Amino acid sequence: MLAVLIGMAGTPALSRAMSATVAARHEPTCTATIMAADRAGLWAPPLDRLVTLRVSETTVRDAVDRLAAVARVELSYSADLLPGNRRVCLALERVPVGAVLDYLLDGSTLRPIVLGSTQVVLAPSRVVARTDDALMSRRSSMLDRVVVTGSPDGAAQRGSPFALDVLDGAQLAQHGVNSLGEALELSVPGVWSWTSTAGSVTARYGSIRGASSFGVSAPKIYLDGIEVANPLLVTQIDPARVARVEVIRGPQGAALYGADAISGVVNILTRHDGTETGRSQLQMHTMAGLTSTAFAARDPFVQEHSLSFRRGAAARNMGLGLNIGTVGAYVPGASEQRLLVDADGRFSRQRSIYTGFTRFSLQRANAGSSLMLGDEGFGGIQGQRAPLAARSALTPSSLSVLSGDSSRPRWPGDSLRRVVTADSAGGQEMTQYTVGGSIAMMPSLQWTHTVIAGIDGYRLQGLSPYSLAGPQSLSSAALAGSAEGAADRASLRLRTVGRFDIAPATLLTLTLGAEQAFTHEVVTSGATGAAFGPLGGAVGGNGSAAVGGVSGGAGTVRSAGGSRQTSATYDNSGLSAQVQVAWQDRWFASAGARTERTDGATPNAQQSLLPMLGVAHVREMGGTVLKVRGAYGTGIRPARALVRTSSWMGQGQFAALSALDPERQSGTEAGADLLLGSRLAVHVTRFDQRATGLIQPVSTVVTAVGTGGRLARTMAFTLQNVGAITNRGWEMEATGRVAQLSLAAAFAQVDSRVAQLAPGYNGDLGVGDRMLDVPSHTLSLSAAWARGRWTFTTTAIRAADWVGYDRSAIGTMLSTAEESPRGLEGPSLRQYWTTYPGVTRWRAGAQYRLRDGLSLMAGGENLLNVQTGAPDNATVIAGRTLTFGLRTTF
Repeated sequence: MLAVLIGMAGTPALSRAMSATVAARHEPTCTATIMAADRAGLWAPPLDRLVTLRVSETTVRDAVDRLAAVARVELSYSADLLPGNRRVCLALERVPVGAVLDYLLDGSTLRPIVLGSTQVVLAPSRVVARTDDALMSRRSSMLDRVVVTGSPDGAAQRGSPFALDVLDGAQLAQHGVNSLGEALELSVPGVWSWTSTAGSVTARYGSIRGASSFGVSAPKIYLDGIEVANPLLVTQIDPARVARVEVIRGPQGAALYGADAISGVVNILTRHDGTETGRSQLQMHTMAGLTSTAFAARDPFVQEHSLSFRRGAAARNMGLGLNIGTVGAYVPGASEQRLLVDADGRFSRQRSIYTGFTRFSLQRANAGSSLMLGDEGFGGIQGQRAPLAARSALTPSSLSVLSGDSSRPRWPGDSLRRVVTADSAGGQEMTQYTVGGSIAMMPSLQWTHTVIAGIDGYRLQGLSPYSLAGPQSLSSAALAGSAEGAADRASLRLRTVGRFDIAPATLLTLTLGAEQAFTHEVVTSGATGAAFGPLGGAVGGNGSAAVGGVSGGAGTVRSAGGSRQTSATYDNSGLSAQVQVAWQDRWFASAGARTERTDGATPNAQQSLLPMLGVAHVREMGGTVLKVRGAYGTGIRPARALVRTSSWMGQGQFAALSALDPERQSGTEAGADLLLGSRLAVHVTRFDQRATGLIQPVSTVVTAVGTGGRLARTMAFTLQNVGAITNRGWEMEATGRVAQLSLAAAFAQVDSRVAQLAPGYNGDLGVGDRMLDVPSHTLSLSAAWARGRWTFTTTAIRAADWVGYDRSAIGTMLSTAEESPRGLEGPSLRQYWTTYPGVTRWRAGAQYRLRDGLSLMAGGENLLNVQTGAPDNATVIAGRTLTFGLRTTF
């Protein structure tokens, strides 16, 4: 991204949108007129802002700086590329910012490129200009935004052959978003994440264009270009510190980003701008309120507080951020605490930019009582029925447990269940850090060089039980204290981009890249192993019930207390090359490939070739722009990946994972983008992808002697490659603006099915079956309205129609011994499949500006108060949450 601040090529110069009479030196007045074609609606925000500007005879640089101050736009540019000898004089009334810039930059190679809601870069363009008539119809639009995801040094979205979404930080702040999952669901079709439940700090993606794994589907995530070691642990974001979030869906980005980009790529770009005056600025945001719950004696307290500090101008600045939040026990004992701290700095020289970034995140989620627990029930309230039982998705058997009815029959293992409910025994605690920086250099208009280096790591206590068939709340509670995961990943990325005029109006862009990453991971299991006892699932245990016949693995060390620690070090290296040809800034063809090598994760080095092909065509008709595009790509995820080994599915499974094939996904997408000025944008995409080698934990029931000499049943799991999966569907999104009202909608239809079974697979899936926990339809609708001192926002998101496990019934069966344990093994587990109809989440907010820099705020989350039923009937989330607070700027 940073290189765009010093230059970008590949797009033509904008038209002269304004004719002006520039006064001769010492003349007392100057005049300017705007053509009828230069209506504000033809410019992309913030270039559509109307300004009244009066500038006496001065240099172009001074006029540009004055325009930025009046329009409150953050302009970044290289001063030596501005017309140095030209002097201007302007007297304009209510003129679009884009039209003024177009005039001021006349005679230079620069053009305005929109980065965000207030950020504009003046970047060079090198394609030969077209005729004046053609130029008159060209305006900076959404397709001209500079994006870095899918382009190493920053390029306009105009030539991208695949769907790419850009989420503006100001928009996220306006809607009160504070998690990555909420940000993606707000306006990115085809991406759905399940709300975190009590006792878990890890993300859980239900669908990213279908399934690319079992329980650990995730995009590859970067923080300011620094690769995150485990994307499932990146959940917190502070919108006040985020410039934008860029998202590629599908495997098309793997040709640049390599392994683990099988589902897509997310790049979170933090703010590196200065303040309007260059002086220090401090913003404070505080919110507090209550969340309702049907599963605790009282409604818990919630709070969120943040501080954001910035100082400096666009060329040299720094920033600090602090965010603290807590959620009370909406299930007894299940409280949450989180802390996020980050800092950044940037220093720009004439042809280079130096940027530094650091981030530290701490989260703790204490596990409470499970829906399947015994005597204590929920809240330990004897004889009290659940107040929302009629609205719960729980089964009748689990409701009897929920009630805490002391008259019910005692189940085998009740004493063990009581131990599990101890607050100190469950949950997850995670610390995650990122430290790194980048250097962007542009020695000439032809070449741009970028170096990004950083380290990302985490320490996780309590491994995620996602993807296992047992009741997940119990799984997390029972074993969080006995297992830990940790990893550190150091990465170095080098990019060189060359741009060459190979023919009239034809530009060739050549991208060369190299990447090296070293990863060290440690997983520790407690003396109790991974046996869940009578109600859960396991992935091996103590080496005695090894999954898939595997006991331990390379690097395994046992302590005197019986715990097992497994460590490993491996590295990934990649070389990539990509070529794009642009003709007349209308036709674009892209081709690229990356060769990927992984050493240390398997007995033999793994090598892969990841190709990408794409085409795009853009046609402009006055204020209307139509783009058609298509792309093909391939991505992989090694069997031994941190998203898997940090979950119970990978616990003690290093040797087994080393023997499994990597997960791979290939496919095509085709789509169209229609832009009607800056008022309406519609995007439609069809995707057809095939995933192979997906790894599933296949269940087996083990009976052993438990506490007090009782026989106890335990679910164990074997990791197996399933076969081939097809992911097909449609994605649609639209944004519109009418006066002070902004609207956005995103819809996705996904059909994710088993196409072929691998030899030796004996799990519960069959050819033609739908993939589990993947919604067939997702929808989001959002609106924002601002008038005077008031701003109102609302968002509704819905996931509908997915097949998943009846985890409540599985837990009951394990406890009561009413059926043969073989009913939970392999294909027999299909009898516990159930179809979930859907879930809707609704949020809203209001803001009233008392004065400049001080606003009162109110917000509501989960306003429909749905606590159960997503993604299964044994998961409880926080209920309706109402908060009030203020935002102030000093």
